[in-house]
Amino acid sequence: MYFQALILTALVCCIRDLCDGREAKEVFGRVGGEVTLKPTVSQPISIITWKSGLNKAAEWVKGQSEPDYYTICKPGPRCQLNTATGELKIMHLKLNEKLDLSAEINGMAAQSFTVIALEPVSKPSVKKICENTQCTLVCEGKDTTYTKYSWKENNEMIVGNTAMLHVEKSDKLDKSYTCVFSNPVSTAESDPVNFL
Repeated sequence: MYFQALILTALVCCIRDLCDGREAKEVFGRVGGEVTLKPTVSQPISIITWKSGLNKAAEWVKGQSEPDYYTICKPGPRCQLNTATGELKIMHLKLNEKLDLSAEINGMAAQSFTVIALEPVSKPSVKKICENTQCTLVCEGKDTTYTKYSWKENNEMIVGNTAMLHVEKSDKLDKSYTCVFSNPVSTAESDPVNFL
């Protein structure tokens, strides 16, 4: 009976969140680093529960000296719960880790988060393909789901979100082009490419 009530409660919460149009907020962190999840709090906290899926991750009830930690927070000192603000810090993020967490404050659903751990981007290189008066620059590097490309001309951003750039050949060395590789946790630039 308890299990059925738990399933029904979870379904109601999911349907309510879908109907309200609420989505989990994506929070990106660097592999080996940490993130802090900040729920909206409008009143003093007397009880806070953070869940990873349906399992408790951290919980504190007014009167307790220290929060209790479970599941993803249990191995070593991986989480810190701020009982005044409701913020949950998750440390030691692992490669390819994706965590779905939700906060309940004073018995009410507060906010949901998806934590995504990413590696820093690699330094890109630029491949130059020239024909007649035109050159195509191709930015190459380790591409991932969250990698974005952009281009700089003489250190000024000119084009975003494309791996290729078409430019005119020039007899002067007055222009240099740099590919910028980025993701939500890092940015790396190629060596500048000049034209003759």
